[in-house]
Amino acid sequence: MTALQENRVTRHAGPDHLVLSEHPVFRHFWYVVCSVDDLTTEPEPGRRGVAPLHRRVLGTDLVVWRPDPAGPVSVAHDRCAHRDAPLSMGWVTGCHLVCAYHGWEWDADGTTKRIPQFPDSPHPTKSGLTMVASAERYGLVWVCLATEAEGGPVAGIPEVAEWDDPAWRRVPEGSWDFDCTAMHLVENNIDPGHVAFVHRNSFGNPDNPELTDQNVERRPYGLVTWTDVPVEGRPGEDGATVRHTWSQVHLPFFMHLLIRYPDGLGHVMLKAITPVDDRSCVIHQVVLRTDTEADRPAADIRAFDHQVELEDKDLLDRLPDEFPLAQHLNAHAKADRNSLLLRRMYTELVTGQWTPGASQ
Repeated sequence: MTALQENRVTRHAGPDHLVLSEHPVFRHFWYVVCSVDDLTTEPEPGRRGVAPLHRRVLGTDLVVWRPDPAGPVSVAHDRCAHRDAPLSMGWVTGCHLVCAYHGWEWDADGTTKRIPQFPDSPHPTKSGLTMVASAERYGLVWVCLATEAEGGPVAGIPEVAEWDDPAWRRVPEGSWDFDCTAMHLVENNIDPGHVAFVHRNSFGNPDNPELTDQNVERRPYGLVTWTDVPVEGRPGEDGATVRHTWSQVHLPFFMHLLIRYPDGLGHVMLKAITPVDDRSCVIHQVVLRTDTEADRPAADIRAFDHQVELEDKDLLDRLPDEFPLAQHLNAHAKADRNSLLLRRMYTELVTGQWTPGASQ
């Protein structure tokens, strides 16, 4: 080991790699589990009621359901206290979640309401569900795994200023699964250097890879970076232009990307990245635009972004399972200032040196 390498190792005050399951702090943030439209209101064939959803966050299996079509969503651990059956195999009827194994029923708060084999007997004290905090915002369902006894969420669901502004229309885009860490996917989305090559079949050009200087700053929520990126097109349109991009990272994994084009078009991408486990994640995406459906149909925007996400997925799914934090584990160039700050902030988060929402 050279003296330079030894100095780099000494200066890194944290784990060399970030493994989410080793750090309970990540349980204290809000993550998206589905779109509100994913929760169906009609029974599926073969079920006695409406099907709940199964989702997985940080290795924890969850069941998501809407007890009342006009009421809020409920989320619980996907396990029946009786004989461990996955509750997501059951159904929702009469405002109750019903287990498919023995037919036990629970209300919206996870309280046991009926045991059909002995309907008049007292319910066991441990028969209730383990509930999870949930909320609905931006057309998405959010959860926080940390209980009140554990301190609950340490940061709120990020604010999106454009959401209620009538100048911006909304284009929900759905979700994509990735076989990489949530950290890899966040880092990819603030890396302008990959656009020319990974997205060469959509809006990048390997013959025009040069970038302007990047700006990156800490913010109370995480970081913001801004730069200009040359591109060969935008949703539904061909022709070289420039994306003036401001990318916010709300730690740990929520992103707000504001893009402005020379003709004045505004394009926002809300990227809610949810860690499924240590080695996989899912991204839920909503776009906001300052044009109209007549200017650019939502179908064109969705098709373009679907191609872009699959291009990223094709590469990111082949990265190593572990996400590096220590600088000496990779080579770095001038265009990597964004990811270096991101890795430093992840290190500070897991070592207790950074408090979400605090001034930095």
